[in-house]
Amino acid sequence: MNMIDQILEQLNKSEKPANGDQFSLFHLSLTESDVFYGKNAENQIVFATYSQNTQLRPSLQRTKKLVFWFNAKCNIMVDKQLFVKHMNVLICLSRDESEIIAFIRLTLAFAEEMVEQDSRKLHELFTSLTHLFANELKANPIELQGFFGELYAIRYYNKLGLNLSSYWQRKEKLKFDFSLSQQKKVEVKSTVKDIRIHHFKHEQLLSDLYDICVVSVMLRADDSGLSLLQLVSEVQEIATGNFDTLMYIEDFIKNFDEDELKEIKFDKNYLDRNIHVYRAADIPKFQEEQPKGVSKTEYDSNLSNSTYLTDEEFIDWAQKY
Repeated sequence: MNMIDQILEQLNKSEKPANGDQFSLFHLSLTESDVFYGKNAENQIVFATYSQNTQLRPSLQRTKKLVFWFNAKCNIMVDKQLFVKHMNVLICLSRDESEIIAFIRLTLAFAEEMVEQDSRKLHELFTSLTHLFANELKANPIELQGFFGELYAIRYYNKLGLNLSSYWQRKEKLKFDFSLSQQKKVEVKSTVKDIRIHHFKHEQLLSDLYDICVVSVMLRADDSGLSLLQLVSEVQEIATGNFDTLMYIEDFIKNFDEDELKEIKFDKNYLDRNIHVYRAADIPKFQEEQPKGVSKTEYDSNLSNSTYLTDEEFIDWAQKY
């Protein structure tokens, strides 16, 4: 049983407080941070930490699905004992199961990364969750295919001892999918065609600033294959404790239900046999820099006859700084 399941089990066992001004909490002893989970009188999920400066003025922020109560003087019930403490309290108002699980997963990752209590970080957590729950955008099929390819690369190389999840570039419009260092960059390309052709920006293949590798993933649809839902779950386990990576995944899949994610399936054996890594120098491309005044040059490259690295060579390259 993973930590999220343990928290959910404890929450299911917990009784909501009888009074509306109380929180029924239990201490999370599974992390080094001093944090609590529990319920309020409305049976809503609560994440709480002790306030570190009780002299600050309390404040309350509320959205449709979240409440953040900063430096609140709270009546809390812990192990059936009633206390009065100044707390920072984040309440999930949503009744949607997927959003409740996302709330727990992300607050848990936040707690695992939290070296010390920091009110500014708690505000950032509230802002991030607010954005997540308000996001109504839905990725298109091409974006989902690319997302699958990136997740699969993380899963595949993690099994070989290389965890790429911490290096995932989570902002839009960045040139590369993974930034291993200032110099070393990794781009993931995927295709459902039977020939290994990918679309590149010229700067992804020719640069005097970076040492670039391209992970090429070939996909073949299969009703019995690896589903996007399963792949997401496995990468969430790999990235446990990495708040930014988990937030990026949640944000990407939030507006898909489980059935939709289950329907996106690709042949795992075909994937394993056809994932290759290429040095940018070995990929067909224009050999010149873009002329002055020219930008955003893009083209398709056929990698079928290009030399690729073995798994061992790629991992050795990635781990040498």
